[in-house]
Amino acid sequence: MGQINGLHHVTAFASDPQANLDFFRKVLGLRFVKRTVRFDIPEEIYHLYYGDEVGSAGSIVTFFPVTDMPEGSVGKGQLSAAGLVIPEGSVDYWTDRFEEHDVEHVVEERFDETAIGFTDPDGTPFELVTGESDIEAWDDGPVPAEHGIQGLHSVTVHSNDPAGSFRALEAMDWDRVGRHDEPQAGDRVRFQAPGDGQGAEFVDVLIRPNAPQGVMGTGTFLHVAFDAGEKWEQKEWSERFRDADLITTSRKDRDYFWSMYFTEPGGSVFEFATTGPGVTLDEDVSELGENLRVPDWLDVDVEYIDEQLPDITVD
Repeated sequence: MGQINGLHHVTAFASDPQANLDFFRKVLGLRFVKRTVRFDIPEEIYHLYYGDEVGSAGSIVTFFPVTDMPEGSVGKGQLSAAGLVIPEGSVDYWTDRFEEHDVEHVVEERFDETAIGFTDPDGTPFELVTGESDIEAWDDGPVPAEHGIQGLHSVTVHSNDPAGSFRALEAMDWDRVGRHDEPQAGDRVRFQAPGDGQGAEFVDVLIRPNAPQGVMGTGTFLHVAFDAGEKWEQKEWSERFRDADLITTSRKDRDYFWSMYFTEPGGSVFEFATTGPGVTLDEDVSELGENLRVPDWLDVDVEYIDEQLPDITVD
């Protein structure tokens, strides 16, 4: 059986698709790599993907913009942040950029890293974290490549059951590597993926027992996906998780990868996805994100769906 060597993507809920697109492209400088739909409600909800130049596993942040969804609140039982890698020496660039774009932010030091916490237009919590990554920043966007985002760094699991969250990560063969005390805020226990990969390799379990429960809605995360390799490896992981009393779903065809899920004991949804085939399955690299793409197996009228969805402009 292979290893789960890192994160694959994170997915959250948004409200206005244009505001979401403008923020992640124009402020964060990520590439818009896929414009597709939520497959169960294709005529109503986009599924928007952002990442590096080719939408590599480990670089991807996706959103379901649901225009009539109530606002959520971040708390226990869900992800409380997603971290994105920035190079050492880029903190001043990003704090200046956030001030220029009126993005409120806070700078913290932990685990020998600097983390710049901020939220997107819907209040979804993100962090830019100094570190190293094998993923290269997109070099054709508004952010200079030497300061650009190099894929995912981590997610923070705000757990209802820290011991249960530890058990789930240990079942994935991730290693407990450190603990950081945050005065008046609780503890943060870090797990790291096995192997020698760089970037997209950390999960922090946040222990704040007196914090309120999270409520799903816009501004909250739906799940974190881990890179499980090939389909045969994914199947073996599913059997292993079930042996550990982590009940997995059946395999789901997401067109650009195959997915299975379980809800870890602390309340967060963990997806384990195949590495590919990837977002270049149905578009050339030069054309990523330009047109609405819907899988052939969905058997729907793409032109009709495109007319029903909100207009978005990529400029």
